[in-house]
Amino acid sequence: MNALRRRLHVAGRGDRGLTLPELLVTMFLLSMITVLMVGTISGFSRAFTRDRAASDSTMVAATAMKEVTRVVRSGTELRLTGGGATNAPVFIEARPDTLTMYAYVDTSAAAPRPIKVRFAIDAQRRLIETRWPVTNTAAPWTFAAMTSPSSSRPVARFIPTTAGPLFVYLDKDENPLVPGAGGLTADQIKNVAAVRVTITVQGDITGRADAVTVQNAVGIPNLGISRVRP
Repeated sequence: MNALRRRLHVAGRGDRGLTLPELLVTMFLLSMITVLMVGTISGFSRAFTRDRAASDSTMVAATAMKEVTRVVRSGTELRLTGGGATNAPVFIEARPDTLTMYAYVDTSAAAPRPIKVRFAIDAQRRLIETRWPVTNTAAPWTFAAMTSPSSSRPVARFIPTTAGPLFVYLDKDENPLVPGAGGLTADQIKNVAAVRVTITVQGDITGRADAVTVQNAVGIPNLGISRVRP
């Protein structure tokens, strides 16, 4: 009987469960493991978000730079209706954040025609490309009214207000032409041989990822003058 009592006593002790101190220690350990797991996952998520935002910003900036470079390199002096025998300069308007010019973009067409192009930053901090077509088929050229563009589209978004000037205009000796309050003067515009383009894009609206900046100095081969050195 004594042996039976001892066995029943041991079996009863095995069914008693966890004591309060044991339960508290278990909960503490589980909470520590949970905190570590949540912190690790959150860190990976933040890193992924930053990398994704940086990648998006780089792609947007590179695409915009490709388009601006393509158009600026196509810049051409033109003979305009009412302008006599003297060609009009490549640039119509040259400001730090606005550029309006003449260019032959579609040179693969059977009968290429020039267009008027403007790049400007709008109120939503987007870089907008606007085009105006010619209204005749041969020089001297006449362009559609400024109120009647043929197309208008954003080529870059999320340009921060802290970004520097979008365009810096250079003469043939690489010297920057300093614009006044109204942009470059008519005499300065005639001396523009290249444009230094700087595009900054901030794809992360939270600001946790750094903005991306790309820069390129674009010469204008059609002017027939000495090019800007590398």
